[in-house]
Amino acid sequence: MSTETAKSVSLRDVAAASGASIASVSRVLNNSGYVSADVRRRVERAVEATGYVPNFNARHLKTGRSKAVGFMVSNMANPFLSAFFAAVEIRMQAAGFSLLVASTYDQPAREKELLTLFENRRLEGIIASPSVEGLSREVDPFARCKLPLVIVDREVDCDGDAVYQDHRQGVAQAVDYLVSLGHRRIALFGPSVAIRPGREKLLGYQDGLARGGVAFDEALVCMLSSAVQSSEAQMARMLELASPPTAVIALGTRLLSGALRSVRAGGLRIPQDLSVVGIGTDDAFALMHPALTTLRFNIEEAAQAAAHLMLERLGGKTAGAPRKVTIGLDLVLGASCMPPKTAARVEEVPATPSRSRPRPRSSAL
Repeated sequence: MSTETAKSVSLRDVAAASGASIASVSRVLNNSGYVSADVRRRVERAVEATGYVPNFNARHLKTGRSKAVGFMVSNMANPFLSAFFAAVEIRMQAAGFSLLVASTYDQPAREKELLTLFENRRLEGIIASPSVEGLSREVDPFARCKLPLVIVDREVDCDGDAVYQDHRQGVAQAVDYLVSLGHRRIALFGPSVAIRPGREKLLGYQDGLARGGVAFDEALVCMLSSAVQSSEAQMARMLELASPPTAVIALGTRLLSGALRSVRAGGLRIPQDLSVVGIGTDDAFALMHPALTTLRFNIEEAAQAAAHLMLERLGGKTAGAPRKVTIGLDLVLGASCMPPKTAARVEEVPATPSRSRPRPRSSAL
């Protein structure tokens, strides 16, 4: 059915096609009030057959509610954000709300436009991950937003609730693990410290080094200012150091792929020559070989928190000060890490020109 025809289908047409009353059709479409299973099935079949499209403007005028929430992120191509959106959408749909999604591509001007659009469309709330932090309340569009807000993993001076990932705890856990294997030269690749995830990841890295008694070396840290920058050149530079890294923590899909290109170009093997820890969702690196050790986002838990905070605001159950929920990250061990070669050299035979690991001296000799 064409869009033009679909727009002409009315509630009365659906009622006629289903053999149900207009009131029953309305209850089915709005998921409110009782209808029998038979009537619900007939109405749903009639909606599909006629191509009925609800008139949301009319619904808003009648009920005063759009039953829609805006979802604003930097880029839906990001595996974490797309999985997070899907998990939030399931929970919001179960409560009778739709999500209107938009990508900002880290452009503050577009964020401002989208906030205005969402308000003009009479959306009831916004779940967002802003691209810029540190703006004053006088100029920050989120601080001036009149709709209920849930901010995702950003520190914004506004009246919205927030859901944070505990990057600091997660990265410190990864460093603890690598130090326990004997690594002392651990490289870090992360996002800019201009946003909360970058700052927290760097702090976690420093926490882990301090706990392990490992000196911080700025030459092993690369916090890129743009998501489109490649870590390839930076990884190549680190591998040329007099004391190159024996392990790398790459906290982003692009960051990891760039680093791995340099590793492979240098003829190095994982984990024999370099241990690697990544970050992402359960299935983001499922096809990697060897299986990647990762810091795993708890997407379901974060989505549950974001939806719960928003629905409570929309239901009028809470008021007052913004609430903050912090979700931990899990270290999932794969096969991409092992003790560094240098950690076993106390009992090794003298080094040879070969690139292979020297055979340990037998205790029977």
